[in-house]
Amino acid sequence: MNKTSIKTYKNGNFIWKYNTSESLTPDFFQKENISFNVAHILYKRGINTEEKLYHFRYDTLSNLANPFLMKDMHAAVERIIKAINQQESIVIYGDYDVDGITSTSILYRFLKKEGASVDFYIPNREKEGYGLNQQAIEQLAVQGTQLLITVDNGIAASDLIASAPKSMDFIITDHHMVPDKIPDAVAVINPHQEDCSYPYEDLAGCGVAFSVCRALSLAMHKQDYIDDVELVAMGTIADVVSLTGENRIFVKEGLKRLQSTSIVGIRALLEAAGIVKPDEDKKISVEDISFGLAPRLNASGRIAHAKLGVELMIASTMTEATSIAKSLCDVNIKRQAIEREIYKEALARLHELQLESSSVMVIDGHNWNSGVIGISASRILEQYNRPVLMITIKDGIGKGSCRSTPNFDIYQALKVHENLLIQLGGHKMAAGFSIQEENIPLFREAINLYAQKNFKEEDFVPELEIEQIMPLSEMTTEFIKELEILEPCGCDNPRPLFASEGLSVLETKHIGKDNKHFKCLLEQDSSFVQGIFWNIGIDSPCKIGDSISIVYRPEIHEWRGEHVQLICRDIALNKEQVSLNRDKLVKFYLGIKNKLKIGINSVTFTELEVINIFDTDFSRKEMQLMFCVFEEIGLIRKEAYKKETYYTYIPSTKKLDLTVSPTFCKYSFRE
Repeated sequence: MNKTSIKTYKNGNFIWKYNTSESLTPDFFQKENISFNVAHILYKRGINTEEKLYHFRYDTLSNLANPFLMKDMHAAVERIIKAINQQESIVIYGDYDVDGITSTSILYRFLKKEGASVDFYIPNREKEGYGLNQQAIEQLAVQGTQLLITVDNGIAASDLIASAPKSMDFIITDHHMVPDKIPDAVAVINPHQEDCSYPYEDLAGCGVAFSVCRALSLAMHKQDYIDDVELVAMGTIADVVSLTGENRIFVKEGLKRLQSTSIVGIRALLEAAGIVKPDEDKKISVEDISFGLAPRLNASGRIAHAKLGVELMIASTMTEATSIAKSLCDVNIKRQAIEREIYKEALARLHELQLESSSVMVIDGHNWNSGVIGISASRILEQYNRPVLMITIKDGIGKGSCRSTPNFDIYQALKVHENLLIQLGGHKMAAGFSIQEENIPLFREAINLYAQKNFKEEDFVPELEIEQIMPLSEMTTEFIKELEILEPCGCDNPRPLFASEGLSVLETKHIGKDNKHFKCLLEQDSSFVQGIFWNIGIDSPCKIGDSISIVYRPEIHEWRGEHVQLICRDIALNKEQVSLNRDKLVKFYLGIKNKLKIGINSVTFTELEVINIFDTDFSRKEMQLMFCVFEEIGLIRKEAYKKETYYTYIPSTKKLDLTVSPTFCKYSFRE
């Protein structure tokens, strides 16, 4: 049985959170030739059976659940097939973000291949807002739409659908949380419904739309649908849903296909964004989607019209796709310029209102672009570690976009002050609302009083989840390559962060344009590695001679061979003066002797157990040094076997001389 404990350390700018278990991971990891350190990470992430490990590593599209397990799928398929066969006018009603764009494109491309009379509709963000609206429904009805299928929206549109023209049938496909009142439609497909038997509920909107295509293909052709998984991967990544279960399958398979995709729109956007060169078969990463493709597709919905994104994904020729992709890149450049200006104005307004020490930052301005203020809110949150509510005011009405910290439920905070708002929506970390301009000062005061009453200052300090505290000697290229078993990483399966303590800074240098990046050479027990701090500015986080602890993501840097490089997330200067003496060593030895006598012991596991036992008696640096002393005087020996390093206990029959230990001599003088 594994006992789990959570340890937190306030270091640097973050709280370092460390989850550790006190027992070994199961034997089935060894059967798969997975090292202890990697097995430990997988185990903490819920991969605790051999079956789960197999699914995590090897699941493909063939492991997707039967789409007909989704509630109302039979009814949806029957109605859509009827519409295809009778050439009824079908409209796919999407959303203006990447999930909405890909969802629309997936279903449109499928229905078009089947010969359906199909079109799509994406609402204008500025004029219509999110989801179904009455004017659009009436317009589509007048145009002769007989079947309207929503993707990535619609679950909260009960009243609108109830009052819609009777000439139009509705099928709702969505993945957002289900309200008390469900739309009265031909079919409502949403895996979050309580009576839905589909085994995986965390699909993005594009995953639900793809499931509809799968069901249609099975019904019409007796075979599963596996096309356009690239689009599912893009929407899933961009919507930041859980990268577990079926979403992991979509992203894993989709990223593979992106390397040589037949969807000309994706290829054109990859080239226009500079991610790949023409005719290049390059491996595409999650980051390429998150920071390369997604912002360009989102930009269309923020300051232009998201239909550009759909038109790109359904383009039939590379010439057409290239033209649209260039337009999207141009729109994104314009979006960046607008966002920079809003961010600058928002900071000025923040200082004007003297919000620097506020618990919640409510920042208002006139005529800011409503599609961009959320990005500025995120940037200010990163800077101040406070919930940020950005409000753009036009004609006396403010539209707000909120970004919050993990411990502050912004949606609940808005609900408490609903009497001051016109409308609201969202979830724990992000939300939106509208408000009368004259109510903004009162709302600002009220939500700050609420925060002060219900939250402590430490609730706003950001946390970093650390997988393990590791010595530099174990941060090898082989270990980093083995970590690739975790890919693709994202929500609920993050790229692992590690911490190392007691590192000596040997060299420092600012690099890059404007010297905004920082490089340093670090040493620990004769292990040397390069650390990089990206976008840290001109201030140096450390200087030569400092003793530091860091949190980092390791990667392999390929320049004149393969080298370990640490991408640093946080740093803490070590202030303690480490000292060793005989009494400390005796106490430590008596405490660990029995553990060391039990045959061979994994270095990582032994040190982990010992650190948990003596955490209040000795510093981690002292414990690391005492292990070095015992090794130098011949009490223990490190031996490598396969991928692991083990401690072997060596009984001594004579009195041991501590002065033969260079480590003891180096640190005993401090006493």
